Amino acid sequence: MIELNPEQTRAYNRFIIARDRLFKRNKTWVRSCTISHTVDVAGLNHPLYVINDEYVEYAEAFAMWLGVEPRYREEERMRSSRGDYGTPDNWEEKPSKVKEI
Repeated sequence: MIELNPEQTRAYNRFIIARDRLFKRNKTWVRSCTISHTVDVAGLNHPLYVINDEYVEYAEAFAMWLGVEPRYREEERMRSSRGDYGTPDNWEEKPSKVKEI
């Protein structure tokens, strides 16, 4: 278990609650967009947009968590750009076997 300071704990808990509210299977589906739907009002030339509060909360909580996330989590996370997955995921260009014309 990682040890977090109080600010990190608050941000992480907020993120987990927002994530669970948005992506848990037993709940109703929530669109992953800042706009949930539009309302067509008679007499207006454009639709009115309804904000998707649950997704906006998730996006804000995730950004807040990334802002205070411990640095060692970033350093320990595996990345293909660093070659952490071995040669099958190597980004270096291999020599071509086709001769140029």
